[in-house]
Amino acid sequence: MPIADPHCHTLASDGMVTPAELVEAAVGAGLDLIAITDHDTMAAAQEVVERGDAAGLAVVAGQEVTTGWPAQTHILGWFLEKPIKRGMSVADTVAAIHDQGGLVIIPHPFMPVYFGSIQPAMLSRLIEKEPVDGIEVMFTAPAGSRRRRMLDQFISANRERLGASIGASDCHFGLHDIAQVVTAYEGDFRTAILRRRTTPRRGKAKRTVPRDIALRQQWRAMVELPLRRLSGRI
Repeated sequence: MPIADPHCHTLASDGMVTPAELVEAAVGAGLDLIAITDHDTMAAAQEVVERGDAAGLAVVAGQEVTTGWPAQTHILGWFLEKPIKRGMSVADTVAAIHDQGGLVIIPHPFMPVYFGSIQPAMLSRLIEKEPVDGIEVMFTAPAGSRRRRMLDQFISANRERLGASIGASDCHFGLHDIAQVVTAYEGDFRTAILRRRTTPRRGKAKRTVPRDIALRQQWRAMVELPLRRLSGRI
């Protein structure tokens, strides 16, 4: 079965690698497909697609969209033609992705934080109105055993409205963290998602992120990029 890491970032948002470095890392890890999902931008998507094509790597153009204050939940959009506006409600964000034929994926759900990760009550309200196309059931972000049990129970109770089961590394560091969690799929990736023919699993990669790079990434994500947004430079 082909293998995908469908949640990856570059320097266009809070990743620490260029498009070229991301593609090189994906090819080196033996992946068949990645999704480029920078936060609130598709500025690097075309370059990643083109470099992937040249290297024999399939690339899905997407975005990790930040929804409105106060929760600022993250929603993944795959197969996008143009960026999705930041700061809308969760429901409007999902509708905007679907309106352009994209697929909606819930990333790293139920993490023990207020922002960035959708919580059970919010996800319940969302899928009552509109099903999503997939949900990350395996990811690298820390969640804890209690939260993992909550997620398993929620998925079991709402399986039909949560779409395909996805595994992804949420890659920010290229060769240091790509393919730690992956999705195996049958045939065409989009069709496999829609038909739920996917298998999330741990990847073979066992590398660790150097501490200095990890600290720089946290500074970019939590300080530098928010300040650039406030000043209008993004």
